[in-house]
Amino acid sequence: WLGNTKSINTTPSGGRYYCQDNTNGATIFTYDAKNDSTNMGTPFADADNVFNAAYDAAAVDAHYYAGKTYDYYKATFNGNSINDAGAPNKSTVHYGSNYNNAFGNGSQMVYGDGDGVTFTSASGGIDVIGHELTHAVTENSSNPIYQNESGAKNEAISDIFGTMVEFYDNENGDSEIGEDIYTAGKAGDATASMSDGTKYGDVDHYSKRYTGSSDNGGVHTNSGIINKQAYGNANGGTHYGVTVTGIGKDKGGAIYYPANTQYFTQSTTFSQAPAGAV
Repeated sequence: WLGNTKSINTTPSGGRYYCQDNTNGATIFTYDAKNDSTNMGTPFADADNVFNAAYDAAAVDAHYYAGKTYDYYKATFNGNSINDAGAPNKSTVHYGSNYNNAFGNGSQMVYGDGDGVTFTSASGGIDVIGHELTHAVTENSSNPIYQNESGAKNEAISDIFGTMVEFYDNENGDSEIGEDIYTAGKAGDATASMSDGTKYGDVDHYSKRYTGSSDNGGVHTNSGIINKQAYGNANGGTHYGVTVTGIGKDKGGAIYYPANTQYFTQSTTFSQAPAGAV
């Protein structure tokens, strides 16, 4: 989708090649919703195993980036898929008509094509796919209540590891989220930022937190608080008069992963979270 060539693992059956990767500890599947929003689609297939049609791009990206996300968690934490027990990893592309979003439905990740103005295909961003698959990791471990501070922590963990997956695939990654799929005609834009979420309407300090009821109590807006903390923890800097020395993103990830999968609970708040991260 980004104009590059990717190699993906497929499975031949009945004279066609399916986006089914059996080479990992968990099988990775990619499905085609065919612009329908009432079902999760059928297995994405190609006649000659060269997925080079424009329509194929979303599936290639979803399949490739899901594999990279699996590889990151396996190589870094010896994690075995979204439930750490080899659960199948399923993605659906071409969901709905001009659908401007991506989400998990409990059994698989779902990506819209976008309207071409606000969003392009959601599967074209590796950080977006890493973000969505991390939601599944979280749901299978700490499983936080998706509201208020526990929900914002959930979103921040997905932003943190979506970014980590991007750096795993490309050492020249960045701290923005969704920059490859958002507002295609506007350079330098994204949906969120680890370094400065205020650029996109999020907050970056607890004193600025949103306390209303919209967005499930500000789960996206307030995720910027933890995103900023994670960015400072990795890179160092001064924020609200507090100066820290960065420990690097990999050491940061090594803190957040066990905190999320072993110590956080369904209701862990911002003030309680540090106890699970030490």
